[in-house]
Amino acid sequence: MSRGVVLLLLLCAVAGAPVAAAGDVVKRPALTFVRGQGSYTEAGRSPKSHTITTIVIHATDGGSMLGNVWWLSGGHSHASAHFVISRDGSIVQLVHLSDVAWHAGNWKVNQHSIGIEHVGETYDPAGFTDEQYHSSAHLVAWLVRRYGIPVDRQHIVGHSQVPDPNNPGEYGGSDHHTDPGPHWRWGFYLNLVRHYAFPERYALHVDTTTIDRGQTLTGIVPWSVRTKGPATRRVDFAIDGHVVWTDQRRPFAFAGGRGWNTTTFENGVHVLTVRATGKEGTATQRLVVHVVNHDFALTTSALRAWQKVKGTLRIRANVRGATTSGIGLYVDGHVVSRDRVAPYTVRWNSRKVHDGRHWICLAAVARDGRVAKRRLPLVVANHPIPKKKPAPKPKPAPKPKPKPNPKPVPPPQVTAQNLADGQAVSGVVDWRAHAIGQVARVEFAVDGTVIASSTTEPWATTWDSTTVAAGPHTLEVRAYTKDGQQAVLTITVTSTGA
Repeated sequence: MSRGVVLLLLLCAVAGAPVAAAGDVVKRPALTFVRGQGSYTEAGRSPKSHTITTIVIHATDGGSMLGNVWWLSGGHSHASAHFVISRDGSIVQLVHLSDVAWHAGNWKVNQHSIGIEHVGETYDPAGFTDEQYHSSAHLVAWLVRRYGIPVDRQHIVGHSQVPDPNNPGEYGGSDHHTDPGPHWRWGFYLNLVRHYAFPERYALHVDTTTIDRGQTLTGIVPWSVRTKGPATRRVDFAIDGHVVWTDQRRPFAFAGGRGWNTTTFENGVHVLTVRATGKEGTATQRLVVHVVNHDFALTTSALRAWQKVKGTLRIRANVRGATTSGIGLYVDGHVVSRDRVAPYTVRWNSRKVHDGRHWICLAAVARDGRVAKRRLPLVVANHPIPKKKPAPKPKPAPKPKPKPNPKPVPPPQVTAQNLADGQAVSGVVDWRAHAIGQVARVEFAVDGTVIASSTTEPWATTWDSTTVAAGPHTLEVRAYTKDGQQAVLTITVTSTGA
């Protein structure tokens, strides 16, 4: 075969070639087949016969891609290889996989192996190119899936590991080769082979969530996500197809770890969707759950409107429909008693107020945020309260100790918000954010204009998206500390104008 024909075939290899059949688990990389005569043995090896168990990695020790293809094909040397990989990653096949190439210097190894040459020097500190590593790893991944070859250093070996058939205990074949040499990055290379051969093992996917499929949910439910695979940049939490929270920081959790308040949704079936986004793609998990919440109500012992009371009034109370953190008693808007342990009992000394009408209110807050109240007027009828003896003068307070210098305030962080980057919005939008640090003020800005500011949690506002033109708009959440430090989380949404 002339050098001109070889050059033409190599140019075709750079341009690309057909890949393997669509039914293959891993596609064969693009290559050009330059089949010469001689320097190999025709055989009948096939994947079904399982005669191929080893892949041998070689270095050409000099020469160009064109020169090595010419030398290893057409009987120009007493050697050959199944494949040659150039410095730019182009692949040329010289010997059919069913035939035995003369590459290892050991006939038994040749019979059960595939030889892959890489253009480069064995002892060149510059080593081999990333293009060669990736192209070779892709090729080997296709071969290990085709023949069931394990990805380890016992089955993917260097030429230097091939036993000398004539001198037991010596290696590198009969000529004692040392390639691919000390600069071949075996760990990096085998890791690439595994990623190409088993992409399903290394793809981004949602590993677990704290909510199970078919689970019945009540009140506030913790909802967090764990992912596996490449680094996750963002996790979107959607309910019934609408993204309601986005977290960009591990551990990924709904509402900054405060959980999902199911009482804000109707009882029944809901579809929860978790979408994890990374540099290499996305992974989605959908769960169907059942929300069942009961009405939250407060009950008390016998009390009626305009009832006359005197002395200390003791009221027994309880709640139904949810768990509460306690019950409080308010008189004329001021708290006078609390009980945090069931069964709940609150007390009011009516002698501390003037006789006449007073409004009392019993209130309970469920752990999911719902509030239950009972409010009614009572009439206080006590005898005049005797005057108390004047209290002794208080002792002078000790001089205060000098206050230590305040510690520097760490910068704030805006870790998440419920609107997702690229989301389409319409009408009045509920806009919430989560920030950490000693945040004194949070501003919500649309296209650089502040539309709302809040100094207390929760950091939330509403935005009427119909007040701006349809199309993309930049939304910013700005968090400030008292000493002027700030943090900004910016996204772009599209207003539909509706």
